Amino acid sequence: MRRLSSILLLAWGASLSQGGDSRAPEQFGAYWARVSDRAEVELLVDGLRGTTTPHGGEWIARKHAAPGVRIAFTQAESDRSAVRARSKADHYDIREHIAHVQLRDGGALSFEKTTSMWKLTSGVIPSPPSAGLSTADMTISAGPATSVGETFISTPLSKEHGIERLSRSTTRARLSRELLSSTGKTASYYHVRYSNSAPFVRATYIQFVVDREWNRILYGNMNHWIKAYTNVVGPSAVATDADGRVFIGETGNNRITVLQISGEEEQAHLVPAFSINNITEPSDISLSDNGTPLDVSDDLLYVADAATNQILKYSVGSSSATLLATFEGFDSPTGVLVGKWDGAASGLLYVIDGVGRRLRMFDDQGTSLTLLKEIKADHRRYFQCLKADHFGNLYVVDNASSQILKYTADLQFLDADGSKDAFSALGNVDIPFGKIEIEDEGTYWAGFDQIFAAERWDEQSGAQRRTLGLSLKDIEFSTDADMSGILNTFTLTDFGVVSVRLYDGSNRLIRTLNSAWMVSGEKNILWDRRDDNGQQVPPGTYRYEIEAQSAYRDEPTASQTQFYLPMFYWQDCGSGVVADDAMLVQGSAVAWGSGPSLTANEHATAVQYRFAGLNPESKYEVAVEFVTGDGIPRMQDMTIDGMTILAALQVTSSPQRTDFIALPEDSYKDGNVTLSINKRGEGTAIVSQIWLKEVGVGFNTLQIEGAIPTSYSLEQNYPNPFNPSTVIRYAIPQDGLVTLKVYDITGREVVTLVNENRAAGTYEARFDVSTLTGGKNLASGVYLYRVQAGKFSEAKKMLLLK
Repeated sequence: MRRLSSILLLAWGASLSQGGDSRAPEQFGAYWARVSDRAEVELLVDGLRGTTTPHGGEWIARKHAAPGVRIAFTQAESDRSAVRARSKADHYDIREHIAHVQLRDGGALSFEKTTSMWKLTSGVIPSPPSAGLSTADMTISAGPATSVGETFISTPLSKEHGIERLSRSTTRARLSRELLSSTGKTASYYHVRYSNSAPFVRATYIQFVVDREWNRILYGNMNHWIKAYTNVVGPSAVATDADGRVFIGETGNNRITVLQISGEEEQAHLVPAFSINNITEPSDISLSDNGTPLDVSDDLLYVADAATNQILKYSVGSSSATLLATFEGFDSPTGVLVGKWDGAASGLLYVIDGVGRRLRMFDDQGTSLTLLKEIKADHRRYFQCLKADHFGNLYVVDNASSQILKYTADLQFLDADGSKDAFSALGNVDIPFGKIEIEDEGTYWAGFDQIFAAERWDEQSGAQRRTLGLSLKDIEFSTDADMSGILNTFTLTDFGVVSVRLYDGSNRLIRTLNSAWMVSGEKNILWDRRDDNGQQVPPGTYRYEIEAQSAYRDEPTASQTQFYLPMFYWQDCGSGVVADDAMLVQGSAVAWGSGPSLTANEHATAVQYRFAGLNPESKYEVAVEFVTGDGIPRMQDMTIDGMTILAALQVTSSPQRTDFIALPEDSYKDGNVTLSINKRGEGTAIVSQIWLKEVGVGFNTLQIEGAIPTSYSLEQNYPNPFNPSTVIRYAIPQDGLVTLKVYDITGREVVTLVNENRAAGTYEARFDVSTLTGGKNLASGVYLYRVQAGKFSEAKKMLLLK
């Protein structure tokens, strides 16, 4: 996957410096989402599977199906073979604009790509088994939940110019003017061209901010200019489209004013286009690209009218707009948003109303809205603003707590950022989208991994920046009473590639459970204790690794957990799968159908299994299921190394499962045991299923801190400049001696922060001047820090400002 970055030092912060440039976007630390066709199909498959859960993505099935297509949901086999199939991989066949997917649980899906979107042309999805090994069985939890990664990463508004947070005092000091009276709704426009010849990059990034008190729209871009559009009265909302049109809600003039961005970079300015009149109080506006992001000719505009309690829907032309529908039944709507999927409009509509106490999700069916779901805020919350990222995740501003709340497209809560200590009266956010043109490759419309957060405009606050990260939240493991399977649950806070791998005690990769794109939300992965060859794993210590990588960046978020598994074997006798009869010594397969209770192993005198690897210090139990398919009753018993542990009983055509029976301790002193099912009378010996488990061993997990890095690295300290302390992060891929020292500019050693053997991993060290002997005597200026590990050595500069 190719990823390019955007310029997103956010207009205000950049405008406070001197000079101008049009550097490549990746130099500013912001990235745009881009996924391959295979990834898009994998995301749709994962989203469609969510239709079987209470918070499932039913809207994906509706919005991504070709006309007339309906998905069929079928009940999967209610047995362990169905579960085993579910733990295998899906098979993808993607050729140009056609994709066929054979699902691991027996379903099948077909897609066709039209314009830039994949559409479902046929589909059958089995729901999870209702019996056998299932997630419902996993009731025994192990250890507390853990989380790794960050959903929201606090980022300086401008690292280059040392601007952490924009405020009135910052602008007064750098620009000698107030800049704003207050911050309101905000939007952005971004357009970048990559060429094969100079100038290699031409970028125009413009941030718009409503300044209601001074009746203007303030706007500026990376090339260090700020302008204001003043021909507005009571500006209340702002939105932009891919062609540079700017839509401004005016409560003072009861209209939407449409402007056009003319010119690029520092020459950009706003030119009036047309207006949409007779809107009493346009409290918020949102544009829909109608599924074609780069074609604005079919765009739709939604306007929340707080005075008339309506949502107005318009088609937008080049010089006018036409009212298509008026949606009633709202209570003071103050927020409206068109949902997204992979950068394009999804057809979902979100509305904040009820005086900020309700967020509702609708399916737009043309001239009517169907309510799909709603969230009601309690007395501690007040919803004020909502935006969507490239993948349709929602970001809702809770003004009462000064938090950004992140939800999936179907309103599953994912994470929150901020507080009254982090933000000062947070009111609005913006997530930029832009048009990216790459010579000899194509044009893309994409969202970026940045949030522009507008808060109260005063001496210490005004605007902050967040980078969209990816977190694996609330990672938990559970098992059933037999420890026959391991269930891993977690919340994925953004779309990403999720890989799950299992390693044995010798650090050998034994199983890949997942390596595919997943949509955000609650996830569960069930491991049936088999390796990639289908063999059931022996008892021992295992390492479970989850790694998630977002569409924006290459750095993965990873978690590693270690646990011990006691012995558990399940024999699906006579199934025809070699791995299911790996312990078979004597017997032949017979079948009268499919499924564990319809297959068996049979022998003229005795069916025998031999199990190895038992611990003489442990205790074991065995259970069996008998059934005959020929309808002829027969008598048989069961022995362990010649000792009878189950008296003779009659086998019939109805499956009979025994209780678990303790193995005699003398039978496995050598670590091996032979189980024999013996005929006692006429007929043959026959058995359909066998369970052998180790008992008296609990299930505990140990979280392994951090994933092992693949290379040495030394990061820039943060914050920088600093006073009195800063943090230095470094990574080592191998165990060994590590030293980390700080020097002054003359090369004199100031302090040794680290001098010890460390295991492979990622670490951080704090350099705190206030704790140093003689630290008060350290002068402001440049200092060096150097890390050395093995043959690796690297140094960086940092600045102390007192």
